[in-house]
Amino acid sequence: MIKIVIYESVHQNGIDKMMNEIAMEFDSKIFPKPTKETPIVPNKYWVALDNGKVIGTVGILVAENNFGVLKKMILKKEFRGKEFGVSKKLLETVIKWCEKNSISKLYLGTMNQFKAAQAFYEKNGFKQISRNELPNNFLNNPLDKVFFLYKT
Repeated sequence: MIKIVIYESVHQNGIDKMMNEIAMEFDSKIFPKPTKETPIVPNKYWVALDNGKVIGTVGILVAENNFGVLKKMILKKEFRGKEFGVSKKLLETVIKWCEKNSISKLYLGTMNQFKAAQAFYEKNGFKQISRNELPNNFLNNPLDKVFFLYKT
C-alpha cells in the first residue's frame, strides 16, 4: 500500500538509495556536484512509501516573498505513470499544503531531458515560463533549464 508521509530522518537511507538508482538511469548528470555550501532544505518534505520502502519524495521551499519552490520531486522508475498515480499524489500533497498556508505561486525548475516530467507538470496546471520570469530570490538547481509556474 502506498502512503505519503512527512519526512523523518529514518527515511534518509532509503532516499539516498533511490536517488542513486535514479542517477544510473541517465547518461548525463542529473544531480549537481556536491559543494561546501549548506544544502537547501525544504520547509516541508514528504516521502512516498510502498509497504514501508521509499519510492518517492517531494518538498517545498518557501521564499521570503511568500511563494513556493517545488523541490525534490523524485520517483522510482517502476512507480512512474498513471497506473500508480504516485506523482499526482505527491504533487497534490504540496498543492494542498500551499493552499492551506496561503502560498499563491509555486515555481519549479527541471532539466531539458525530463520530457515526461514536463508533460506531467503541464497536464497538472503548471505553465512553462522563461528564466527571466522567475522571482529574483528563486533558488534552483544549476542544471535546470526549464521552468514552470503554478498559481494556487
